[in-house]
Amino acid sequence: MGRFYPSEGVKSIDRVFPTGLCGVIRTDDADAAFQACLAAIEGGIGTIEVTTTVPSWYEIVRGLIGTTLGKIPIGVGTVWDPGAVGDAKEAGADFIVTPVLLPEVADACRKEDVLCVLGALTPTEIYHARLAGANLVKIFPVGPVGGPDYIKSLLGPMGGVPLWASGGVEIEQIPAYLRLGVKAVGLTGALFPAEALARRDMEAVRERAARAADAAAAARGD
Repeated sequence: MGRFYPSEGVKSIDRVFPTGLCGVIRTDDADAAFQACLAAIEGGIGTIEVTTTVPSWYEIVRGLIGTTLGKIPIGVGTVWDPGAVGDAKEAGADFIVTPVLLPEVADACRKEDVLCVLGALTPTEIYHARLAGANLVKIFPVGPVGGPDYIKSLLGPMGGVPLWASGGVEIEQIPAYLRLGVKAVGLTGALFPAEALARRDMEAVRERAARAADAAAAARGD
């Protein structure tokens, strides 16, 4: 589709999303964010996205990479400014995620050799995201527009486009998304509920992560 040219130095989608799951942390409490990400990793979530709306996101990314010895792919999300791509790469991020279609961010990712995930929703936006250089296209917010049924509708004309489903995804829906061939399923509120973060209830996060990991394993037939 279009003139998509992946960078040779970019990690593969399978390496960045080994379980097909990505925990997306969004909170205004930096310490809770860090602890919740560790709990999610302990529960079996294979990849973490730290959004730029989290205070001290740069330090959190570096901390997670150091704590996990670089074994867990960590990305930076809600990236609006192409200038943030260099900062994210410097922090050690494996991938960049935008909420909407931003070709200038894709250009920055290409220069920094970091995997690029551009947000899109409509077929036209998905096409232009790939044309801009997205390695993976995030369908966001997928929940309000039909969830797995919407993804299934896209597969006819766009079956060759690597997709990420995010925005309103529930743990129980993970198998449906993965069986449709979605490369990554983003979990925000379903994995990191605001009330659990407020209570510093990391066991609740760990339990949700384990449920999500089990659902993904079932979809893969593990």
